[in-house]
Amino acid sequence: MGMIYLVRKKLFQTKEGAKQLYYAVQRTLQPRGGVTEDILAKRIAHRTGRSEGDVKGILADLPHFIEEALKNGESVSIKGLGSFHIAITSEGFEHPEDVMPGTVRISRVYFTADRGLTRELSREMRFFRYPLSKYFPASMLSKKVVEAEKKAELQGEFPEEEITENP
Repeated sequence: MGMIYLVRKKLFQTKEGAKQLYYAVQRTLQPRGGVTEDILAKRIAHRTGRSEGDVKGILADLPHFIEEALKNGESVSIKGLGSFHIAITSEGFEHPEDVMPGTVRISRVYFTADRGLTRELSREMRFFRYPLSKYFPASMLSKKVVEAEKKAELQGEFPEEEITENP
């Protein structure tokens, strides 16, 4: 299917004054949490011939092993998916010797997508604009846009808003 997006206005202050621009933002049409572990396990099992239970077991254990590696100061790289890393910080001190282990903490755990994954998503992902007439006042839209959206809706050109869990 692809991703449906909305158009949102953002205001910026410039030397010339306030400027408004419009940007695409994601419209969430999925249940909270997106594709769950159970759905992912079903999809993987269906496509690979492995049992759903085995896949669920691996998916359930994976966070533990990633956490273990990160606790050991290692990053975790999964080919085709990406890498998990931690970032650390501490309070600022006037002398380097004052930066002791007890003052250091994790500031965040972050994920960097594999370049191949990013490239494939960029190349193959399709985007669909949610009809502007559904959330912008008609006075803001040109007659041409309103007519084009009505025509597209009648012809079924807008993607269905159903959520499917098929593998």
